[in-house]
Amino acid sequence: MRSDEFIDLYKQLEDELEVKFSTAKQRRYSSVVFEYINHYESAPVRETLNLCREIRNLMTHNANLGGEPIVEPSEPVVEALREALDYVCRPPLALDFATKGSSIRCARLSSRVLNLMESMDKSGFSHIPVIEKEKFLGVFSVSTIFSCILRDPTLRITKETTLSQLGKMLAVEKHVENYAFVDEKTTCIEARRMFEKIRGRNKRLSVIFITKTGSRDEPLLGMLTPWDVMQDIRHTDEDPESPRKKNKRDAKN
Repeated sequence: MRSDEFIDLYKQLEDELEVKFSTAKQRRYSSVVFEYINHYESAPVRETLNLCREIRNLMTHNANLGGEPIVEPSEPVVEALREALDYVCRPPLALDFATKGSSIRCARLSSRVLNLMESMDKSGFSHIPVIEKEKFLGVFSVSTIFSCILRDPTLRITKETTLSQLGKMLAVEKHVENYAFVDEKTTCIEARRMFEKIRGRNKRLSVIFITKTGSRDEPLLGMLTPWDVMQDIRHTDEDPESPRKKNKRDAKN
């Protein structure tokens, strides 16, 4: 029966969330589901969980009236709960939405500045990581040129000018923009939250770089911009080629 399946799925949800919040120093609510509903990570499934929580309470505390069930969850409701449970168990990773390492446009210190600028203009890339001998040195962006000219008004960019001549201005610490490094297990919703936060001097993050453990000394696995996580991850299952849909297909095969 759908009612039995619904209750079973809800119990699985509670068990998963108990594990998730087992290390929390203090919980604000006795219901672990309600605790999660009030956690930022639940945003994509919050409405579904609120509905399912109400249905579950009615089914548990007021099971029937005159021998007839008060509430009988429909198949779409059961499916919605199933998808919410899947989200809790396997939240989409930031890396799923990032430009992958092999596709990231990188530069070297020997790269010519004007060539990079032309490439950025054609491709739409706004930030290019500078890598030398697999070591992350910094980022080349429009703001790099801006900062360099402010620092040295006599600076001339010719066809022969290379990134090495821009010196220390490539380092992320010298940029007017903010960057962050995260590990490969960072979720999409965590990355989105990072982009939404205001940092020093009223600046937001421009790019998040993803490496295995979040160290800048490791190879880049992915590069994430605010635009990459603007899509509502509640709807990624509608696209058969979305990372989440692919993961589901792989899990079944």
